[in-house]
Amino acid sequence: MRVRIDEIKDAGLERAWDMTREQVDEIVRDDRAGYRAGGPAHVAARLDRLGRRIRLRARAAADLSCPCGRCLAPVTLQVPVAFDLTLVPAEEAESVEHRAREEQGDRGGEVHSGGSFAARDVEEETYEGKVIDLDPIVREQLLLALPGYPVCQEACKGLCPACGANLNERDCGCPRRAPDPRWAGLEKIKIQ
Repeated sequence: MRVRIDEIKDAGLERAWDMTREQVDEIVRDDRAGYRAGGPAHVAARLDRLGRRIRLRARAAADLSCPCGRCLAPVTLQVPVAFDLTLVPAEEAESVEHRAREEQGDRGGEVHSGGSFAARDVEEETYEGKVIDLDPIVREQLLLALPGYPVCQEACKGLCPACGANLNERDCGCPRRAPDPRWAGLEKIKIQ
């Protein structure tokens, strides 16, 4: 979804659109949890002008499926995404960063490039030109909202490490604590 800056009037601008299932699949494709889209994701956004800056408030919800991180059973979940960002013109962000470097240099301090940032920078994104593309911003926020280790239920027992049985369905009878094979040679030593 692209928005022209001159479309944003004093009363603000509201936009809503759907990201197709294929677009959502493309976003989550490389996540190691193995997410797959269950359908399109609906996005609703509001943009307000703050001088040359733009405040973006948006909500989205993506229906996803993936294997459980413990027992590999299929898991379906809805991932809610809500964020509030300030979009800053790229040249303004560069001039602020340049001034900060000069001030550090004038005080004799070391100038660090990358690795540290101000807390307010977390809630800021930059834009260039007269058109803002909202899709990359929504993509980033969706990736940040994904659970890192999805499970079918909090009390999931997982798989047996010896035989691979799903311990949620039945108890397999295997010993729960397998001996460490690196210490197996010590079993042959007899103490007198």
